[in-house]
Amino acid sequence: MFVPTIYIENLNNNMSVEVSDKKLHHLNQVLRLRDGDKVNISDGNGLISYGKFINNYVEINNSRMYQRQNSLKIFVPYLREKSRFRFLIEKLTELNVNEIHIGMTKNTQNTNYSKQKIKEWLVSALEQSGSAYLPKLIFPENINFNDFSTCFDISGEAFNKNVKKLNNFAIGPEGGWTDEELSKFQHKIKISEFSLRTETAAITAVSLMM
Repeated sequence: MFVPTIYIENLNNNMSVEVSDKKLHHLNQVLRLRDGDKVNISDGNGLISYGKFINNYVEINNSRMYQRQNSLKIFVPYLREKSRFRFLIEKLTELNVNEIHIGMTKNTQNTNYSKQKIKEWLVSALEQSGSAYLPKLIFPENINFNDFSTCFDISGEAFNKNVKKLNNFAIGPEGGWTDEELSKFQHKIKISEFSLRTETAAITAVSLMM
């Protein structure tokens, strides 16, 4: 049976949590939740509380603290097409990436995304998947090659499943990395013989490193 999850920060072990008007609309009008129905609350930091929906509140019965199984940190560029970019952000959230760094590269095309809107995508993905974790969003102006010394690129060495898994890595833009950018990476890894879309490469890389 599907049990909806809502994201609420700073639960503080409260046994009764008031639901905001925006989330109430979704629970009542979209999910058709009624008093007595089960609902979960995720604080985005590993804690999920389980309760029942009663009079616009969630009466909590018990909670569980989940432990992260990885500490993945990924750099991804902005994508021109909003639908593809949102898809990428949502899937990285569902895969429980710890940090998502979003920035510009030499070949990143001009975009105009609201940081608040991107966070809303994360929250939507968390609630849809019932995850205990909300990734940390970081918006550097440019990629930090000290933090991200490894990239995934078709020019790199073939991926070796026996090599120690990476925690930090970068995914290139739609136009590819420039030669100058590639020269700044210490390691370059290839996961396909053919060019992959940015979102495909990111999801594949994260899945391989989990």
